Amino acid sequence: MSEPRLLVTGFPAFSDFESNISEKVLARLEDAGLPGIDVVTWLLSVDEAGSRAVAEQIREGIQVDGILHLGLAARRDSICLERQARNDFSMREPDNSGRFLDSGEIVGDGPRTLLTTASIHVMDEEFEHDDNVGWSEDAGGYVCNETFYHTLLAIRDSGNDPIPTLFVHLPPEAHVALDTQVDAVRRIAACLVSRPTYEVVGGLLFDSEGRILACRRPEGDAWAGWWEFPGGKIEAHEGPESALIRELVEEIGVSTKPTRRIEQTRYEYPDRSVKLQLWDCGVVDPDSIRLIEHDEARWLSVEELLEVKWLPADLPIVERWRREGIPRA
Repeated sequence: MSEPRLLVTGFPAFSDFESNISEKVLARLEDAGLPGIDVVTWLLSVDEAGSRAVAEQIREGIQVDGILHLGLAARRDSICLERQARNDFSMREPDNSGRFLDSGEIVGDGPRTLLTTASIHVMDEEFEHDDNVGWSEDAGGYVCNETFYHTLLAIRDSGNDPIPTLFVHLPPEAHVALDTQVDAVRRIAACLVSRPTYEVVGGLLFDSEGRILACRRPEGDAWAGWWEFPGGKIEAHEGPESALIRELVEEIGVSTKPTRRIEQTRYEYPDRSVKLQLWDCGVVDPDSIRLIEHDEARWLSVEELLEVKWLPADLPIVERWRREGIPRA
């Protein structure tokens, strides 16, 4: 099987800046490459022609499995994953061609916003514990946003399956070291074109009446409004029990000891594979629950199990329990 092909772009210096961090990261990728990925790098011009270059290639049928745009965000202090591109200009300074547009649409009568085609959930999982990386709702009004908008519009208009595409704004090296930024970009690249498999562990917690705890994901989450067992991803250095102990403290403020694994299954999402384990964590006091990462919780009897919208990986288990009963130690 051939390696997935990823197009990575950056920009040269512009305005009064002596360098552009995106060009430096691009150079690192050219020199070292990315394990298991066929990387194609382009340095785009900081002007209208540069903003349209990738979109034009998409319309001509470019064959890539992902597109990663990189750009400098001089006023930011962390690596920003741009959730959307906006159809407007708000330049604070001219681009390298002398063009200066402080208002107006990028594309007349085009969509107001276009959302990234990258998997938000996969990025969330990858950078959950990384303080240097986070989502942004504002890609600015300069050539970076213009490039992202043209690319996403061309993908939308192509009629083909969307190419996973993301714009990443990189801060100056004074805020995040170059090596750290290169490492983050490598991880982002892998998330764009590789299908990850996550080892996940969930806790089955009971109240004194034999009901089990379900938690709802909050607004802003990729699965907002869906319900799940509290728990999370098993990190590389952890076993399932230690991971679940940590996750329950982080998510619901409860310290408990898993006693036995009661379920193990695999579920194939469109963007990732999940290997799920559920562990019996015994009876807990409902008053001890503190919702830290969820916006609602419910204690469900066997008759109430299907009253909430379970995550797809959890649903087959819950449906079987509704027929056969909830397992107990």
